[in-house]
Amino acid sequence: MDTKETNIIIKIFRVLSFIFLLLLFAIASFLVFYIISSTIAKKNGTKPPISLYTIASPSMEPTIMVYDVIVDVNVKSDDELFAPSNNQEGTIITFYSDSIDTGGYTVTHRIFKKYDYQGTIYYETKGDNNATQDAGRIKLSNIVGRYLFKIPQLGKLQVFLSSKLGWILIILCPAILIIVTDIFKINKAKKIKEDISNIKDTNDTSKDVNEVERDKKIRALIEKANKINKK
Repeated sequence: MDTKETNIIIKIFRVLSFIFLLLLFAIASFLVFYIISSTIAKKNGTKPPISLYTIASPSMEPTIMVYDVIVDVNVKSDDELFAPSNNQEGTIITFYSDSIDTGGYTVTHRIFKKYDYQGTIYYETKGDNNATQDAGRIKLSNIVGRYLFKIPQLGKLQVFLSSKLGWILIILCPAILIIVTDIFKINKAKKIKEDISNIKDTNDTSKDVNEVERDKKIRALIEKANKINKK
């Protein structure tokens, strides 16, 4: 492998390392914000401003697929969208239900019908992939979030990263990139050292110009080696 090809490979590894670390930083920053805001909301007895949910049921397919991660915005009591005069039918919401056996987990379905019963607004919901609407009815206080957007199939990554292999790769991948980069640097430095040794071993010193040229080459190689060590 020549020097040009080695430099290209090193640059590719650096770019990949930078992108990988940048992605990890972005994800970590968002998770820190999400955890802090959720903790503060829980301490104050309020709902977090943003919530994330990994979809485990096909009830909303094809709109929302299994393993999609949805981002919900908090639904407040004074939410303009849920004002009594507005029509919320068709809105996708995440809610707790006392009528659906979900083991304490939330449900994300679409509002199928809205009606007033003895001065209280109730909602009937239905999954896009379900033949009938959900049993029971929910109030505004049962709604924990309104669907904002989805991140397709991010849940698969979440499941993978939560596994032992996922955790190993999180640590292993950056380490491998660093090691491979260092190997390229060592090999390159070794090649430069051999070139310097070969120049010094040259016996053709019959002319002053040869010695001058030899010193120039050695200085250039030493400078090149120093640049590699600084990278």
